Amino acid sequence: MQPQEFEDARLLWKMFYAGQSFEHARAAAEYVLQKNIAEDDSIFYPLMASVYVLYGKPFKMSRGVGSPLGEGIIPHSYLELHRDLLKHRDKIMAHSDANKIEWFDVGQANQVRLVVRSPTDKSLICSQLQANRSLLPHIISLCLELQEKTETHKMKLFKQYEKFAPAEVGEYVLNIDDLNGDFFKPAKPVVEANSETDGK
Repeated sequence: MQPQEFEDARLLWKMFYAGQSFEHARAAAEYVLQKNIAEDDSIFYPLMASVYVLYGKPFKMSRGVGSPLGEGIIPHSYLELHRDLLKHRDKIMAHSDANKIEWFDVGQANQVRLVVRSPTDKSLICSQLQANRSLLPHIISLCLELQEKTETHKMKLFKQYEKFAPAEVGEYVLNIDDLNGDFFKPAKPVVEANSETDGK
């Protein structure tokens, strides 16, 4: 491959996985709204964490394909939301940083506290900053726009490099690790043969 072809192969990989991440983040957000899951429901926090973590994946380093997607793909009107999603993902949802995120006027967002209700009633609690449910429609809209953008990029790149697709029936992996190799490399099949193939 030429250096530009190699970089485009890596970009195609990133766009493909980014589109999936945005689709999954959107699906989780839609599920919370469709099922009317309340903020005090035990499943609310895990679902919201998945929204934040999945949304953020394309914007974090992925070993083997170079730098992550940048802010250039984000519509300007969603830039503040995007930055907040990544900030809360990094400090609260995907990790539990003990500092760096203030929680209004009570200190850090992630704290362990002792609650004394009486001399004999003492317990430890941890703060768990909840995601704002009212953001979900905006997150869904952002994910839909990013899905469309990544799909457009993906199909443009695929059409550009489809000429390198082998004619022989089989499965091939997109080459993201060997500049001297072909754009698509033969791979052990993982997709089940369809019924037509089975009957031949």
